[in-house]
Amino acid sequence: MDSKFFINKIEGSWIVQNTNYSLIKNTISTSINRIFWQEIKDTNNKIKIILKNRILKFPIINGNAYIIESSNRKRNENFYKIFVYNEKINKGNILKLNHLGKVISQASFDYKNNQCLHINYQYDDFDIIEKAYFINRNLKIRKSVVTKNQICIGISFSSEIKID
Repeated sequence: MDSKFFINKIEGSWIVQNTNYSLIKNTISTSINRIFWQEIKDTNNKIKIILKNRILKFPIINGNAYIIESSNRKRNENFYKIFVYNEKINKGNILKLNHLGKVISQASFDYKNNQCLHINYQYDDFDIIEKAYFINRNLKIRKSVVTKNQICIGISFSSEIKID
């Protein structure tokens, strides 16, 4: 995969509709947000050096680093996703930071082909497996399965439409 091609698929202004099913509470919730993704240039590699110290638990620390900023107008806050990708093995890591620089989540991912990305999150006792499908340049869909102690406790579906 050409990682620059991948980042270009993410950038832009998107309308995102999420539907979440909680199997514990037997509830369904939906939300609609407008999110803008933009790549931030790390011209002096300062961020990449910091990343190598922050994500040592992941096997991929050597690779191309891309930082994208998201602004969520509904919540009036920004957050950042930092992708470190090794093109030789088609794997990478994602570090998500809030607007204060605090790590929200860490994940590893495999880029299966130009149409599908598999992401694995671990958060406390929870495991989240997400598959993102790039239908075309203006449409993405995602499905996520949340498990705790190997028991499914939630499912989420998302559609994202690029509007710029």
